[in-house]
Amino acid sequence: MKNFIFMGPLKDKIKFNPPNIKKKLPMIFFCCLLVFGIVFGSLNVKDADRNLLNQLDFIFLTNYDIRCSKGIFSSFIASFASSSIFLFVIFLFGLSLWGGIFAAVIPFLKGYGYGLAAGFLYHSYGVSGILYNILIILPGTLFCSVIISSAAQQSVINSVKMCSYFLKSAVKDDPQLQMKKYVISMLWYLGLCALSALLDMLCSLGFSWIFRF
Repeated sequence: MKNFIFMGPLKDKIKFNPPNIKKKLPMIFFCCLLVFGIVFGSLNVKDADRNLLNQLDFIFLTNYDIRCSKGIFSSFIASFASSSIFLFVIFLFGLSLWGGIFAAVIPFLKGYGYGLAAGFLYHSYGVSGILYNILIILPGTLFCSVIISSAAQQSVINSVKMCSYFLKSAVKDDPQLQMKKYVISMLWYLGLCALSALLDMLCSLGFSWIFRF
């Protein structure tokens, strides 16, 4: 009898956990894409050179001069512009019926750029490059990467719901209301990108004086 009493709540807890995990699976998937991009970028650093990084610098923001020599506001503007580009592309993909497929690639590209830059810093400057990455690049990039991954998830969801509007079955959600929610969520992500840029600026301000490459 005691075993039956104690096993009842235990079974309820076991049944309660899987739905929560299922809800988090999409975000876990996008974060895995991000991590895979970081690993893939770091492994391909041997095929990259400084010219390639300079060409990709405005998108991935790894330039030492912008972060350390052009002033704190230049660092903030460059960081915010970089993340806004990713977010704007994700937003546009979410407005397309097939855009969700391409939106899923954005976290991978974000991770690839960071992995490429981190690997190049380590390959070129050794321990100093690692410390520069950890103290200046990593905090803001990590925060921004989570934002980009979450925004990509919302983009895919919105794209899938747009496809459902063309099915013969009755539409449960109001398309206009759904679009309004999507735009508002992207504006929130834009505000979070500003916070990420602020964190980037503070890290550059606090630690840039340590490094002289």
